[in-house]
Amino acid sequence: MAEFFPRVPDEIWQEGDTRPSNEPELVFRRQLEAALADKSWMVIQNLVVQSDDRVGSREIDFLVIDPERGFVVIEVKGGDYRYEPEIGWFRKVGDDKRLDDRGAPKQATGAMYHLVNYLASRLLHPRSRPPYLHGWLVALPETEIKQSTLPTEAQGHVLDSKTCCDAAKLCANIDDLLDALAREFEHVPIGEQSNMPEIARQYILPTMHARFAIRDQITNARVIENDLLRPVRLIMDAAHEIDRLQVRGYPGTGKTFAALHRARRDLDAEKRVLVLCYNIPLAASLTARLGAKPVRPSTPPEEIRERSCVVGRLFALAESLASHANPPLALPSPDAGKEYFDALLAALERAAKDGLFGRFDSIVIDEGQDFSPAMLRALDALAIDCPRIAFFHDPNQRLYDGATPDELRARFGGPMVLRENLRNSAAITDFLRTLDPARLSGLVTPPSVRSGLPVVVWEYKSGDTKSQVAAIERIVKHLVYGEDVRHKDIAIISPFRFDRGSLAGMTTLADFPLMSLEDAVRQEAGACLRRETLHRFKGLEAPAVILHDVAGAGMNVTFEAILTGCSRAQHALYVLRSDDYAGPAPLPVQGTLP
Repeated sequence: MAEFFPRVPDEIWQEGDTRPSNEPELVFRRQLEAALADKSWMVIQNLVVQSDDRVGSREIDFLVIDPERGFVVIEVKGGDYRYEPEIGWFRKVGDDKRLDDRGAPKQATGAMYHLVNYLASRLLHPRSRPPYLHGWLVALPETEIKQSTLPTEAQGHVLDSKTCCDAAKLCANIDDLLDALAREFEHVPIGEQSNMPEIARQYILPTMHARFAIRDQITNARVIENDLLRPVRLIMDAAHEIDRLQVRGYPGTGKTFAALHRARRDLDAEKRVLVLCYNIPLAASLTARLGAKPVRPSTPPEEIRERSCVVGRLFALAESLASHANPPLALPSPDAGKEYFDALLAALERAAKDGLFGRFDSIVIDEGQDFSPAMLRALDALAIDCPRIAFFHDPNQRLYDGATPDELRARFGGPMVLRENLRNSAAITDFLRTLDPARLSGLVTPPSVRSGLPVVVWEYKSGDTKSQVAAIERIVKHLVYGEDVRHKDIAIISPFRFDRGSLAGMTTLADFPLMSLEDAVRQEAGACLRRETLHRFKGLEAPAVILHDVAGAGMNVTFEAILTGCSRAQHALYVLRSDDYAGPAPLPVQGTLP
């Protein structure tokens, strides 16, 4: 079968649509897949051929590449598109006939020559004498048409519904066009002498980009998010009556959505619900999405006890206890690190057993892979007399000391596993699997997820902060100005603390304010760039992610850390790694900076 790019076709949904607005192309693609089932060809759908000056471009609905002869550009039009000799090409909208002065044949030939000119600039061949065959067709998969009524130059180039919906006829028409071109241009090498495979692999596939810009992917994903996550809702609804529930999920499989869904259902049933997680930004996100009040160290335990929905971190509850204890708790200095936090959790455990925070009817834990044994003991105390507890986690993203599988099984039963990645594009999901094919073999991409943009891994010389900052600025400017991506849809994350990374001390980047995620949210900042460590960004996501400062071989670049950072990206991922990177996850240089 012909190799199609993207592997899964993109659907375009607008608000209020009852069917994809590009349905004619989807229908035609299915017929094209059947027609070329026995061909070792390549087909690229929705290809944008960009001019070198990035000003002019042409979109090609389908580029069919025969490696032994050349290519055919196919322009697809829907059922409302017609031709009448008296008026020409038009689109029928209700009772109106909206003329298309250019017409589908001119669109097809214009896109074809745009591609020829592009290849001429790369291969340095004469534009009037390319070393490959090139032709064009117009497909009308929903319309019947008589060839004799068409202009002479379009006859034989327009495929109506009778041809498009017959695989054998469709294949024969494409073959016949290439055969006719071969007879007309006898100087073009064909068969084993053809250079089309090299041209396709070296100049077309790597340098072109699909019609869906990042902005379009973000918009489209938001429109279909409700449908995309329906399987997770159904799974959680089926498991809702299970009181002790362990859910293990691969990256992007909807664990946070599932946790929120369970919490909302219990809140709707007038249960008192506690939702816990590990890090501050995720706690803030969960609090906002459940419409709850934040739990801060300054929040009195008495106030927390009165709430029907409590959302926060275990440490926030412990800090609330420590801030209001009378007499004050005897704790080590915060500088003692683990000793201080373990003592804080032990105090929380005692207070929870005494009922300081009240009784909960349901407890939900998100991103639980980093809950240490001390945290689980405090959780057990909060769960005294609580009939329902659900634990959501991904051991592949464990960044700290978490519990063992046996400990989790003893508390919550055997795991229910989520495998379908609903967050990342197919391209990013494929990239994630390469980080450790054995551990991530169970991660799958459902057919409804779009292919997306190729992942870029760019290498900088160790210690060269200036070039790395320049690369980040270049990506940001491309996203904001070239792709029209909103600032808040870009996350700039690092394995290292801000003061240890390449952006240390910077308050602006690419002429935009640069702020931590927490500060940006707290100050309700407008147009600014958000930076964070991958540890604090755990559990969150962003349409476009720039993961920088990937260097060395320490704890900050373990497989779990790299997987966590990379899996935050929904549609576009850029990884900037040093030439001294020696972490366990393979990050070979690939793609180019925009």
